Amino acid sequence: MEGSSLPVQKMTSKIINFISFQLVWFVCILGAAINETHAAVAISLIVILFHFYLTKDKKTELKIVLIAGIIGFLFDGFLLKNEMVLYADHGWPYSITPLWIIVLWMGFAITLNSSLSWLKKKIELSALFGAIGGPLAYLAGEKLEAVSILSPDAIIVIAIGWAIITPLLLIITNKLSKNA
Repeated sequence: MEGSSLPVQKMTSKIINFISFQLVWFVCILGAAINETHAAVAISLIVILFHFYLTKDKKTELKIVLIAGIIGFLFDGFLLKNEMVLYADHGWPYSITPLWIIVLWMGFAITLNSSLSWLKKKIELSALFGAIGGPLAYLAGEKLEAVSILSPDAIIVIAIGWAIITPLLLIITNKLSKNA
């Protein structure tokens, strides 16, 4: 009977992880939209730290989160530099990737070994997932006034970027998790 509780625990863990990421997403987006980036980042980092509390392999998760943060910094910095998007409240006095965007990428990373782990062996599907989900997230962010999409080409670039980055992050996650 005890063995049957393991699948329930795993499912509960994945649900908590999914809700955690959604919370990070909404807090960061709404925080930026109302010029409360620092409060949003602080709350989001607490949620991410809660994930670390729940996870077994903290070192691997930390590597994944940091790698995703760097990739996000570079990708969204590219979008910003090329005037494809404009972000609300950067969170610092520099015209570089906003602090809240980097934390969003870190929040996305906590899903890779948990609620999105089903994509790990479906790399082609993960590309499609990224190509659709990435642009939808930016469009939702625009509706909530956290980001402005400045050209129709931006959505295509975002779709291509996420179609490459999502499987890349899953491949990195697989490699790091196997080496742990």
